[in-house]
Amino acid sequence: MRERYTSVSDMHSDNRVTGYGLRVAGSKHNNYILTIVLTMILVLTAFLQLSSAELIDRVVAFIDDEAITLTDFMQYIEKAKKSAPGLSEEEAINALINRKLLLREAKRIRLRGKSDDELIKEYIDIKVRVFIKIPPEEIERFYNENRERFGKTPIDNVRDDIERLLREREVNKHLKKLIKRLREKSYIKINLTLS
Repeated sequence: MRERYTSVSDMHSDNRVTGYGLRVAGSKHNNYILTIVLTMILVLTAFLQLSSAELIDRVVAFIDDEAITLTDFMQYIEKAKKSAPGLSEEEAINALINRKLLLREAKRIRLRGKSDDELIKEYIDIKVRVFIKIPPEEIERFYNENRERFGKTPIDNVRDDIERLLREREVNKHLKKLIKRLREKSYIKINLTLS
């Protein structure tokens, strides 16, 4: 009795032998298995990378689609506490949000500056300060109401200082209204829980 030997070339084209001795039917089936195996490898690799990843930063607030990270906040509060030592975390996050809103508006109208502070100042000058006028009667009224503060100094010697003070008060009032409008138009979510 003679044994019959079947070579790979004698097999039907739908039935092939893999390099590992496995018989796999058809190339479509081969591609399907290969796709499943590669997908499983990719999922496993991604899972292993995620499980070994460390938290780099977290988000403490959102303004629309812009995130404020904990690192951004800590840098801001460190700088802000130098000029306002009693600043709370809540006040600081709200001030940072206001700052980001003003900066975004300055960029929206294509203002340019060397720094963010310069851009914000220019924006306030264009949108608020330019519209503030202090009438001479208000300067005189302030001078008369605060005579003890000025002593014997004539009004002409302090007129510019009084005007500057009254203008800054008005700018601050109008700026608060502007910021309130900007906040109302934006989606703001604060996730700050440091204390």
